[in-house]
Amino acid sequence: MTTSDAASDVVNHNPTSMLQSLPPEVLERVLTFSNPRDVSRFAQTCRFARKLVYEPNDQFLWRELYLGRPFDDLRNAIPIPRRQSDTSEPEEEFPMPDIKGVSSPPWQQELQRRTQAELVAASGTRNARLLQKAYEGFLGAIETATPAIPTGDQVEEKQPESKPADKDNATVGVRSENLHWVDRILRKTRVLDLVPAYTGAIVDIPSLEELESASTPSESSDQKESTDKRPNSTADKSTQTVGLGSAKVNDAYDASDVCWIPAHFREVHQMRSRLRAYVALSHENSFDVESRARMGRLRSASRAFVYDMRKYQQQTLWGPFRLGEDERTLLVDWEHIEHIMNVVSLKLREVPLASLGYYKKAPFHLDALRANTMIDAHKLPKDDWAGVTGRWRRFVCFMDYRDLYMYNYSLLPPGPHDPSFFDDPFDEALRPVELHLSLISREDYFREPSRIPIDPSVLASSPEAKLPGKRSIGDCEDPVFPTLYFKGVSHGAAATVRGKVSVLSDGAVRWQFVTTYDGRMQWSAEGVQLGHVRSAAGIAGIWTGAHHDRDDPAGPFWMVKVNDNLPPGVLNALY
Repeated sequence: MTTSDAASDVVNHNPTSMLQSLPPEVLERVLTFSNPRDVSRFAQTCRFARKLVYEPNDQFLWRELYLGRPFDDLRNAIPIPRRQSDTSEPEEEFPMPDIKGVSSPPWQQELQRRTQAELVAASGTRNARLLQKAYEGFLGAIETATPAIPTGDQVEEKQPESKPADKDNATVGVRSENLHWVDRILRKTRVLDLVPAYTGAIVDIPSLEELESASTPSESSDQKESTDKRPNSTADKSTQTVGLGSAKVNDAYDASDVCWIPAHFREVHQMRSRLRAYVALSHENSFDVESRARMGRLRSASRAFVYDMRKYQQQTLWGPFRLGEDERTLLVDWEHIEHIMNVVSLKLREVPLASLGYYKKAPFHLDALRANTMIDAHKLPKDDWAGVTGRWRRFVCFMDYRDLYMYNYSLLPPGPHDPSFFDDPFDEALRPVELHLSLISREDYFREPSRIPIDPSVLASSPEAKLPGKRSIGDCEDPVFPTLYFKGVSHGAAATVRGKVSVLSDGAVRWQFVTTYDGRMQWSAEGVQLGHVRSAAGIAGIWTGAHHDRDDPAGPFWMVKVNDNLPPGVLNALY
């Protein structure tokens, strides 16, 4: 064969046949050095490429693409409380074999979700369904973040300049690539500042910033048309009513009107609020004029929300909860949690670091969401999955009772529940409270019924939960995360504390406790764990009167684990 004939054969050779002549292992190895989006484009070139990428015999290719981004190894993730509100059939956790034939985590699914989340966030879209996919990707990355390495085994690592190491706040080990990725994307794109536009629905849901028209992208023509067709006040049960205040939302409608949120979009709103609660304004800069103005608007809106006594009802256990579609199952209201974090974190920003005494810095950064980041997590009892045992510092915000009553019930102009009530020079008080907690048995907890929190809800596994009724369905029985009961002291042993930690139907970790003075229950608290179990992000919630009388006050609190070796009583005051 002449040289020209050989060259002709090479030129006329089918490229697909050339690929098929190579061992699949070689092709997969080459693809592992590519960007996942380029691998997706390669899969669209021919049937052979598609089968190689999307119908592999094992998960080698997707595992290497996932870890090469880099992301945290899914095999190192620890379990989270099961979402029992999901009635769909559970999928097999690791359906594909790994390279050694062992069941493998869903590398492909997670990589595709996060790639899509990054693309959606960078696009600037306000399409609610696309943003929902992005939120799911970010939340999935947070939930599967590698837990912190215990102090005894931790690896020394240089901390990012924006987040200096703070030994009093958390147990910090090797950096979580998942959380670094989430933080980077959220900072760069500011996707959480965008208000989702519910295409084909009624109107856009308002943001916490009162949706100043200057910072809110205008609606598309389709969305404006749908705005003009919103229904009158006789909305059906498939919608939810939200008050907006008096600021301009955008050119399509006035904020003094009522905004209806379709039921199938409520979860999008909740996921956005959950992410914003996790960020806790850590992306805002107190030295930037625009950022300070944005935080000022947020603060007024959040105060108006958390100090609105209409939010606290028996059905939602007088706490930051909401009811599911069945109007009985308790779920976390992440919008409420977001407002709580806004109020407390902005109040803490006003306090000089020196005034915080032995506890210098609040852990407002995403790394605090990791499991086992709370201080001394490696010293906890094995059965204390929630990290109850030890010393806590609780920051409690409250209004003067006269101001609280005037905001909620005054008939003087401008009337009750007007957000302008919280304009400068309004200010609420902040009180730090020290807690010492320890686990007790269920029998010990119920031995004194007069000293335990009032809980009108029923267990999800109880016969009453399966019958029609008005009582809310609260705690679930999770064998991996069983209900924990605890007792303790507060205010330097001047008060006693009793409570429990349980799991709700949506997988959230619920904290409930009461504080008793001189043998009489005085205050109750309902809170929610932020981030993973045993996280340094702590507990955010609402305090109110223990007996839930009509005129009882209420306000937000946030509490975090602190060092057990601090001198007694030093956490009960600001210096």
